[in-house]
Amino acid sequence: MSKSLEFLHLAEKLKDVLRHGWTSSGRQESTAEHSWRVSLMVILFHSYLEKPVSLEKALQMAVIHDLCETITGDVPFFDALEGSVEKEQKHIREQASMESIRKLLGGDIGQRVHLLWEEYHAGESEEAKFVRALDKLEAQIQQNEADISTWNEFEKLSIFTYLDKFCNYDGFIKSIKEEVQEESCTKLDRANSMNQEKPRPVKI
Repeated sequence: MSKSLEFLHLAEKLKDVLRHGWTSSGRQESTAEHSWRVSLMVILFHSYLEKPVSLEKALQMAVIHDLCETITGDVPFFDALEGSVEKEQKHIREQASMESIRKLLGGDIGQRVHLLWEEYHAGESEEAKFVRALDKLEAQIQQNEADISTWNEFEKLSIFTYLDKFCNYDGFIKSIKEEVQEESCTKLDRANSMNQEKPRPVKI
């Protein structure tokens, strides 16, 4: 049992790992908070999918999908784009972290957590596709809830296409994605409109 307690102490670090996203109250969110809402979305949406998934498996996957960040910390998606050196290095660090966690837990449970994480990152099973889509959707929902001043230029452009490759595999998930994108565009349009309405300073 001491190994389990040691693991829980390690997992507690996710409460302090800050992500790029900000909350509606103006503070940075933690990885633990992000993982919690992804898990909530699994419960909320799983029964509407075109292809059935195991709720138990998807929920377990959602809970542990960012567990490696207890060691690596969070790396925003725009800092590790597909095909980049940063992306490859990020994955190597994450694999090493999960191997450490597997050894810490030991036995069947350590192997189970490690295999779930690998399955999630492979993105091939229905559960993995589902949770990966929710991971991206939750991040964008959080961005929509944050002040527009926290958005960088890359994020302002990515709202139009980034979610597509993760969410278009299922009709229901695609419909949720479109709602989220519409909310993003509305927020961005409103911010742009307000900026245009600001009077220019007059030299006296």
